[in-house]
Amino acid sequence: MEQMEIQKINFLIESKTKSNSRSEISVRNFKIMVDGPAPLGGTDLAPSPVEYILCGLSGCIHILAFKVANEMNIELKDLDIEIIGELNPEKLFGMPTKDRAGYQNIGIVLKPVFEATEVQKEKWLEIMQERSPVLDNLLNPTPVSITLA
Repeated sequence: MEQMEIQKINFLIESKTKSNSRSEISVRNFKIMVDGPAPLGGTDLAPSPVEYILCGLSGCIHILAFKVANEMNIELKDLDIEIIGELNPEKLFGMPTKDRAGYQNIGIVLKPVFEATEVQKEKWLEIMQERSPVLDNLLNPTPVSITLA
């Protein structure tokens, strides 16, 4: 069987200031707002950047869950996902802390509705974890460069 060649994909977003705590992000044909919760200095008009990380993780898991189930000939009827991230905001506020600025831990609970053996369920979960680009970015260092224009 001949392997299909797939090109690397670049994703581009552009952000415009709306206030000190709010920005409007353009991604493809979509506009999304980003804000912080009021207790952290935001105006609470949109999800925060760290909440969007969890949203992206949930969305990626959701898409892969159905794709992998289909590839395994398992009928996935429904999937609820709950993700909780624990973060210490002290570094965000410039306070001394030994904690990192990002999440200290993230817990994911999947509630799938499907008929599958325990072996199939374990394989389904394993494949999803291996193939998730968002989970990969959270689990492994990714080079990031920041420049001034």
